[in-house]
Amino acid sequence: MKALFKLTWNAIKIAWRTPIAFFFVLLFPIGLFFVYAGIFAHGRPDVVLLYFGPILTLMALTNGLFGNGAMTVMMRERGMLRPYHLTPLTAWQWALSRMLSNYLLSLAVGALMYAIARGVYHMPFPASLFDLWVIYTLGSFAIASVGMIVASIMNNMQESQIVFQLLFLVFLFFSGASIRFAHLPPFFRGFGRFLPPTLMILAYNALVEHHTPLVRLWPELLGLVTTGGLCFAIGSLLFRWEKEQRATRRERFLALLAFLPMMAMGIWLNGFLGSR
Repeated sequence: MKALFKLTWNAIKIAWRTPIAFFFVLLFPIGLFFVYAGIFAHGRPDVVLLYFGPILTLMALTNGLFGNGAMTVMMRERGMLRPYHLTPLTAWQWALSRMLSNYLLSLAVGALMYAIARGVYHMPFPASLFDLWVIYTLGSFAIASVGMIVASIMNNMQESQIVFQLLFLVFLFFSGASIRFAHLPPFFRGFGRFLPPTLMILAYNALVEHHTPLVRLWPELLGLVTTGGLCFAIGSLLFRWEKEQRATRRERFLALLAFLPMMAMGIWLNGFLGSR
C-alpha cells in the first residue's frame, strides 16, 4: 500500500511539471467548462447545472482514455515502464496508481469548476455533493479501466490512437455528453445504455433534475462498478511492461470477455431504465 501511495504522488508531481499534461489536466477542462456554461447554457444558472454533469463526464473521458490508456501505451513504447518492471511492483499496483493520480487531479479541477460555477454563474446547489462525488468516482474508475484494458491489448501507439479516438467519439456522441441524452433518437439511447459514460450522465441527471436518492440509482451504479471491476481485473492480468511483448490472439479474446457482462448489463438496463 505504501508503494501504491508513493507511485500515485510521484505521478501527480510529474503531471504538474509537464506542460502538455498541465494543459490537458487543468487548462483544457476549465476552457471546456466556459464553452459549455457561457455558450451552450448562455450563462443561465439552471442550464449550467444541467451541463455540469456532461462536463465532468468529458473530463473523465479524456483522463481515462488518453491520460490513462494512451499514456500507458506511450510509456511502454518508450521503455519508461522497464524500470518499474525491475522492482517488486505488480501490474495492478502500477495501473491503480496511474488511475488514482488522474482521478485526484481531475477531482481537484472538478472542485475548481464547481466553485467557478457557483461564484460566476450562480449555479444552484446540487441535491447532494456526496452523491455527485460517488457518481463521478465510480464513472471515472469505469472509464479508466476501459482505457487500461484497451492499452493492454494494443501493440503500438499508432493502432492505440485510432482505437482510443474511436472510443472517445462513440462515448461522446452516444452518452449524452455532447447532445442531451433525452434528445437522442431511441436507437441511440438504447445503444448508449451499454456505455459507462451514459450511466454516469443518467445518474447525474436523475440526481439534479429529480433529486433521486443515491440508493434508487443502483442500476446505473451497479453497471459502473461491474464494468470497472471486470475491466480492471482482466486489464491487470493482461498488462505488459515491455514493448517487445506482443498481445496474442488469445489475450485479445480474453479482453473481450470483460465486455460481455457489459453487454448483458446494457440489455438489462435497457429493460429497466427504458421505462423510467
